[in-house]
Amino acid sequence: MRIESIKSHLKGQTIMSRKSTFSAAFASALAPFDAYSREAVAQGIRDLGQDPEGDLSCVYCGTEAATWDHVFSRVVNGEFSGHGHRVRNLVPCCRSCNERKGKRQWRSWLDIVAPGDAVERASKIEHFLSHAAASPMTAEAMDAAAPAEYERYREIRSQVFALMAEADALAVTIRGKLVAAASDPVTQQQKT
Repeated sequence: MRIESIKSHLKGQTIMSRKSTFSAAFASALAPFDAYSREAVAQGIRDLGQDPEGDLSCVYCGTEAATWDHVFSRVVNGEFSGHGHRVRNLVPCCRSCNERKGKRQWRSWLDIVAPGDAVERASKIEHFLSHAAASPMTAEAMDAAAPAEYERYREIRSQVFALMAEADALAVTIRGKLVAAASDPVTQQQKT
């Protein structure tokens, strides 16, 4: 780390800069999930070419796994992708790959992080994914199953984002008034 890196912290923050966190929360609430089945998870691990009884390694780079990565993101372009917390959408992953992969498609991440054995790793992931029982949930399916509820859900999401933007504007005004009050001699005299 270099001393100049502090610059990124010395600026006004916004609530809307965290919009992706809130988008992920809305997507996660909709996302389908599998009930835990040790055998289903163990079979998935075997399909990835790993031993379910041993320490797991990152499917992308091969280092020791520390977390689970969604092969297909739950959020794409700020919207629910249709993919969820399913056994066949979660793979063992190191923290570095999980954080750095970001929104990249898993194949392109493999090309970056493991160019020497990307083809072999991709083959294992494809085999793992080929046994997925469920297809992604579409917006059309949600709209058909629960049209009024899904519409209201989207309205609430929009309202939350509008309130976040309004709060950001208020924060700018409040910070400005605090700066003005701190430099005003009358305000300074009232404090003493």
